[in-house]
Amino acid sequence: MGFQKDMDFANKWYQAVLEKDSVVCAGLDPAEFDMGRGRKGLPEGVDKGQWALEYVEAVAPYCAAVKPNIQYWKDIGDMKTLTKISKLAHEEGMVVIDDSKLSDIGSTNEAGFYYTNKHLADAVTYAPFAMNIEEAAEQGKNWNVGVIALCIMSNPQFEVMKNAKVTYDGKEMRMFEYIAMQCGEHDISGVVIGAPSDDNHITEEEIATARQYLSNLLVLMPGVGEQGGEAKKIYEQFGKDEVIVNVGRSFMFPGKDSSWDEAGQYYKDMLNKARKVA
Repeated sequence: MGFQKDMDFANKWYQAVLEKDSVVCAGLDPAEFDMGRGRKGLPEGVDKGQWALEYVEAVAPYCAAVKPNIQYWKDIGDMKTLTKISKLAHEEGMVVIDDSKLSDIGSTNEAGFYYTNKHLADAVTYAPFAMNIEEAAEQGKNWNVGVIALCIMSNPQFEVMKNAKVTYDGKEMRMFEYIAMQCGEHDISGVVIGAPSDDNHITEEEIATARQYLSNLLVLMPGVGEQGGEAKKIYEQFGKDEVIVNVGRSFMFPGKDSSWDEAGQYYKDMLNKARKVA
């Protein structure tokens, strides 16, 4: 399977979902041994690049996407490895999301889009701190890179930002609403909305409110797995094929009594079951 050269990110995603019968995105943020993550990081002496390629190949039957977090790939030589990961993922029928969280002025963001394209990734995450959403959307189109903007994050510190008041065109709204509205108006590829759970601040009302502005956009949803988030509430609002469900640590490091194959089958089956009842 391959993607047409001029195909946009959303259509690549839908093609991958159809071929794989899966909406799982394999997070790729392997902590080095020296980071002290214990069993949720790489063992001592492991070649990270080789480990990553083996991981991508192993999870390919269960996943429609892979998402390398750029913060874990800053060693000398890692950028070349990212290109190898993209090539392998494409050969295996998966889209690639560059999790860089671009968040600067336009000229700096454009450098990010350039390198995302150069490393053959299909989309990049974008943190709209500078609020240049329209400009980022245009840059993504120019470099044939999908743009996925952070909208509602699940970390506790984001609750303050989420509820900050914004006045736009004479109307007061919450910050996440303004971001959702701008993303919808400027036709970016998608937004990040964390999976709601009993342990985070994301509510069904907020998901429904964001949805009003986001017709036809994809949702990248972290928080399933190790963080205990629930996918079903996002499916109910956005649709069964529109949600890219990222699973990270619990997929990469499933424990000594499990394997990548077993974890992949588990998450694929679990999420497909949720899709059917949504």
